[in-house]
Formats: sequence, C-alpha cells, structure tokens
Amino acid sequence: MKKDWVAHICDRIEQHVQKTKGEDATIICSSGISPSGPIHLGNLREVMTVHLVVEELLNRGRKVEHLHFWDDYDRLRKIPAGVSSTYEDYIGCPLSDVPDPFDRYDSYATRYMTDFMQSLEHLGIYPHFVRQSIAYRAGKYTPQIKEAMARRFEIFDILAQFQTLQAQKESIAERRAAYYPFRVYCEHCHKDATTIVSYEEASATIVYTCQSCQHKGSFSLNEKVEGKLVWKVDWPMRWSVEQVDFEPAGEDHSAPGSSFTVGQRIVREIYNALPPQYASYAFVGMDGRTKISSSVGTTATLSSALDIIEPCILRWLYTRRANNQSFNIDYGQGLLRQYDEWDTLVRQVSEGKASETNMKAYERAIRTTHGEVRRTPQPVPFSLLTSVLDVTQGNVAQTLRVVAQSSQKESADLRPEMLEPRLTCALNWVTNYLPEDERTHIASFFNEAAYAQLSPEDRAGIELLAAKLDDAWDLAALTQLVYSVPKMVRGLAPETPPDDELKQAQRSFFIALYTLICGNDTGPRIPTLLLSLGKERVKTLLAPDAVMTGNHAP
Repeated sequence: MKKDWVAHICDRIEQHVQKTKGEDATIICSSGISPSGPIHLGNLREVMTVHLVVEELLNRGRKVEHLHFWDDYDRLRKIPAGVSSTYEDYIGCPLSDVPDPFDRYDSYATRYMTDFMQSLEHLGIYPHFVRQSIAYRAGKYTPQIKEAMARRFEIFDILAQFQTLQAQKESIAERRAAYYPFRVYCEHCHKDATTIVSYEEASATIVYTCQSCQHKGSFSLNEKVEGKLVWKVDWPMRWSVEQVDFEPAGEDHSAPGSSFTVGQRIVREIYNALPPQYASYAFVGMDGRTKISSSVGTTATLSSALDIIEPCILRWLYTRRANNQSFNIDYGQGLLRQYDEWDTLVRQVSEGKASETNMKAYERAIRTTHGEVRRTPQPVPFSLLTSVLDVTQGNVAQTLRVVAQSSQKESADLRPEMLEPRLTCALNWVTNYLPEDERTHIASFFNEAAYAQLSPEDRAGIELLAAKLDDAWDLAALTQLVYSVPKMVRGLAPETPPDDELKQAQRSFFIALYTLICGNDTGPRIPTLLLSLGKERVKTLLAPDAVMTGNHAP
C-alpha cells in the first residue's frame, strides 16, 4: 500500500528520534490552543493531526505522548460574540484570570477549554493537558525565562533579521536597547500594558511601569512569574523544555519569517536544542446556509459539530484528507450528502469493495488505541430521519414508525437507542440548523382553490392515489404507487417504462401533491412525506369530499 501523509510524517519522526534520543526513547508530540473564545473546527485540525500521528506511532510499537498546551496565560485580545461589552475592561489580562462571563467555571479560559476537552473525549482523543498559566506561575519555565532575559540582545538580533524596518519609528539601535522578550502582567491591574524599565540578572529582578494604571513595580523571577515570554520565544522555549519531537501548525506559521522559522533559530541558538519535526495544516471552515439559533451561536465549534455529526463521521472528515488539504464542514443541506457518503463507504467496507486509501481512513475514523468510537448500531439514511422529523415537528415515535416501515422491520423491534447518536443528530439539525424557508410546512385543510387549478389528469391522479392508500401503506408500496398513478390515469400499465412525456406527467403529479400538502412545489420524498403525516391526515388533505363534509381538521 502506498504510504499516506500520516505514515510519511511518522517516518520522519522515527528517523529524527532515532538520531537524537535513541531507539527506545519516548516520542513527544504536541499541540496547542489559546482558549481566547469558542474553540472552532480549525483548531481541531491541529489536535487531530497530532492524534493521528500518535496513533500511527503507537501502532508501530513506539512509546508516545501527546502533550496539549493550553495557552491560557495569553492575554485577552478581544471579546467574542455573546459576551458583555463590559468585559473590554479585561482586555490585556491573562485568560486564566478573567472571570467566566456566565458564572459557571472558575475562569474565562476554563469555560472554553472544558467544552473542547469534553468534546475530544467523544472523538476518542485523550492528550495530556498542560495549562501554561500553571506552568509559568509554578516556575517550570523560570530557568528558560532567565536565559532569554540574559540573552535578550541575541534574541532581538534573530528577530530583527525577519522584520520589516520601514514602519519602525525608532532606530534599530534604540529598539535593541529597549527590547525584552518578556511581557509583564501588572501586579496592580493585571494587564500587560507594561514596559520593562530594567532587569538585574544577578537577582533576576524585573522593574516595570504600567501604562494602563500608572503602577510602578518590581519582582524577582526567583519569587514569582507575573508575565510570559513573547510568542516567538515562548514556542521554542517550550520545545526545549518538553523535548518535543513533532508539532504541526497552521499555514501562517510556515511562511518565511513566521513563528516556526524564527523558532528554529531561537531553539538552537538560545536553548541549545533541536526543533521538532513539523507539518503545516490547511484551513477547516464552516459551510452551508443554515438557520443558527441564538442558543447555538454562529461559531463552528467542536461541540456544535458533534450535535449534528456522529463522532466517527466527524473523525472521518479529517482522516480522509491530507493535512495540507483545506475543507469545510457543512452545517446545511450538504450535511445530508456527507452522511450519504459515509454510509456508502460503510457498505463498500462490508462488501470488501473499499479502496486501500478509503479503508485506512475508515479504520482511523471508527477506532483508536483507546477503543471504538461511537457510531449508530443500525444506521438509516440521515435524509430520511431529517425529513420525517421536519414533517412531524420532532415526533420521535412517528419517526421510529416510518423508519421501521422503510427498513421492513416491526416498529416494536426498533428502539430509539438503535438509531443513536444519529437520531439525536438529525433532531438537533432540524431544530437548530434548518432554515425556516427550507422547512416543510403542512397544510391545515384541503385546499379547494389549489385543487381546482390542477389539470384533469392530476385531479384524477390525486383521487386515485387517495383511493389506493389503504392497500399501499408502506414505503415500498407507496413508492411504486406514486410513480404508477400517472400511468394508470392515462390507461397505461404500472410497469410501463416512462418516456419523456410520461416523466413530465409524473413531475406534474408530484407538484400537484406538494401543492396540496405543503403549499409549495417541492418537499421531502413523497412516500416519506405521506408516511410521516399518517394515512388519515393525508386523505384529509387530498380527498375532495373532505370539503363537502366540512372536515377541514388535520
């Protein structure tokens, strides 16, 4: 089998580790995210890339650890949607010190970290989490901070080689003299709007002033660490401390002069360590025209995706593409196609017809070294579930009845848990993501005016269908019936192959049905629509005699 992208990365890592640490060394793979707001599916690309590499290395018999760094000691830069504007007062403070806007967690950072970590468990991903706020304040990085402060001019010279000088107001000599690779969090207002005035290497004492509250303070790094290294120094420092062997990053970190380019220099020249093996990953976004409810929000977070996508399918959307391929996860009608593609793959796998590439993506989607990833025991088409739930306004019992008929099972034998988590995903999608103008609205009574506008053939077809419903009330029989009715009203046998004229007649008949039932010329598949509504209600909406009897109730 031709090696895929995961295997290629693992080959590089193994060669690197064998040369630098030895054959039996533990391989350290890391990812990192700043919990500055809702954590989106693009961030999952980084974690998933590391996870898949770790899984492959474990399957090769290697000792591996996945470290995930929470950059919760980063400053709050802006306020996400849905958070009170009063939180602008916290801009510049460490994320770990900002209160939770909704008073549920111990901090702003913990809120978004918790949501993401709980969702990762559903995907079978269990990294070792490291909170930078704790690591910094506990003194874990103090020796490396002192080293950076002592060699600040060398660091400046490295950074200056990659900077554009035209926009700088001060000369390079002035900027070099004032440069420190450390940002202090003011001990009075806790913001990072500070300037380091001096640093005494012997006592590791930092003297600073704060532009936000005008506080003047000082502290020794031997006693506390109120601040953090700037990002382009922080990242390589972390590599050196943890002896990281592999870490990916987004494409923006891969350009000349980017964080990784600079980090390679700093980790070698300042910390006397080797940079990790690296891979860039492409963008993952949200697609689809959706109705987003206020409770759900508008961000494509991992938890929102798991509300409508089975865990194994969400994993598959990542495993089937190379790390440098961008893609969108569709929250709209395209989601139905994604489910269909997955179901097709499952059938190909069961029949032994899946390609080697697709088989590998499937295997990585359904299980990890921790066990099986949750998937629906008895999957039925997602489009069927969403259609019925839409028509029945979320009636699960009615949905089970239609599903049982479509699968030719007794409804008593079909329990809701057999359709989970797909059933709940479908219900969530219909409830929260189906736009109002794409919903199926059912008429309340027989539309006499619309009926009068139909052609004689379509009126005859409606009457014939209503008369034959009692003898064809299951999915297969209804499907055959609705296609046969236009033939029979024209004196043709039901098995007559449709020509262009007959196909046009069938389309006209289907539009007539949708017009009477939905008040529109389109809608869900007609057999599914009829079963979802129930026989008596269908007869009420189709039978002209309902008008004569005054029975306008649904």
